[in-house]
Amino acid sequence: MDSSPLFTRAQRVLPGGVTAAARANPALGQPFYVARAEGPFVFAADGRRYVDLCMSNGATLLGHGHPNIVAAVRRAADFGFACGHDGEPQVRLAERLVEQIPAFEQVRFTSSGTEATFYALRVARAATGRTGVLKFEGHFHGFNDALAFSFWPGLGEAGPPDAPHTHAETAGLPPDTAAQVVVAPFNDATVFRRLLDRHGDHLAAVILEPINYDSGAILPDPTFLATVREETARRGIVLIFDEILSGYRTGPSGAQGYLGVTPDLATLGKALGGGVPLSAFGGRRELMDLVAPRGPAVHTGTYNAHLIPILAAHAFLDTISEVRFYERLLGSHERLYCGLRVAFAAAGLPVRVQGVGARFGLYFGLDPERAITTYRDAASIDKVMQHAFCREMDTRGVYVAPAWHHGLCAMHTDELVDQVADLAERSARAVAAYAAPAGG
Repeated sequence: MDSSPLFTRAQRVLPGGVTAAARANPALGQPFYVARAEGPFVFAADGRRYVDLCMSNGATLLGHGHPNIVAAVRRAADFGFACGHDGEPQVRLAERLVEQIPAFEQVRFTSSGTEATFYALRVARAATGRTGVLKFEGHFHGFNDALAFSFWPGLGEAGPPDAPHTHAETAGLPPDTAAQVVVAPFNDATVFRRLLDRHGDHLAAVILEPINYDSGAILPDPTFLATVREETARRGIVLIFDEILSGYRTGPSGAQGYLGVTPDLATLGKALGGGVPLSAFGGRRELMDLVAPRGPAVHTGTYNAHLIPILAAHAFLDTISEVRFYERLLGSHERLYCGLRVAFAAAGLPVRVQGVGARFGLYFGLDPERAITTYRDAASIDKVMQHAFCREMDTRGVYVAPAWHHGLCAMHTDELVDQVADLAERSARAVAAYAAPAGG
């Protein structure tokens, strides 16, 4: 792609030429600017069409501009933009989510995932009178101050595997914030119990991605997850599942339904709005009763539950409830996973393809047969190989961001999936050829 004139303009008025840090594409050396999107495709600023494997970081699970979402947005416009008011659509969406998500007995709406985790933690602190939080290395919960630690630390700054450092992921945090955060390794029940023994009296909450998509696609060990649920309940610590990303990847009840473990509070977002900004937090009634105006934990905002995302969310839930929706969606992903494994093997490029439901990770340079179970495993990927593969796919008309997770949408056809696998093999062969030692 070549959008350097736009990049030059953007850098004059936007820090780094982007409106969000993650949009700076290190594989391409400049942002991937998009002029429009349609279904499973994005069109670059130069007009070239790409098959999209990013899908708005998972937000457009139905596809870009899905007709049902577009119609919902138009209906919202017809009703006018009466911000700051609730009505029947907001109440009905809450009813649908309470029926659908195991943890939800009551729910509130926000715009972003960062807001949702911020408020969930506020509720946990109000409920317990404590301030600390335990999170897991490699799990991303947005950039609010209380949780902006140890998403993706470099291995040289992460500390020992069984005693991870509390690594700040941004400048500008108050100096005492880190003292409120305990970082644990994922899938290690022994260390988890030890940290609770040491810090449990100070902890308001334990928060985690029940499926760790922000380190690719890492499932929790069932025994580990059972330990987390049992120990938090026993010690009066609020358990929060951050399902901003995992929600709707495996089915309508989220990862908590898929895994059979119900937290005290949960957050939901990304896919829920069908590509329109909407997130939610909710949980047990006695916890949500602490939210104002019933309780002292204030959550409010003019744009909360704006009619556009509320009606879009109704359209999203209607669409995923159609007969065979998940059979088709998950079948497309399994087809892609199989195709990619064959492609990388044929090219002789070592890549672990690991997917859970409708999202997956590509672990470049790692053993294709060895499951990734921790962030430390994931963090040892070969980023040079990853970036080279992204560039090769870019030249062949497939957008693959150098990110932790990727996915299809409901509008990718089997023909497109097979095309992506074929182009992945060609790209992998090109990477393998110029990565091989001279004379090899």
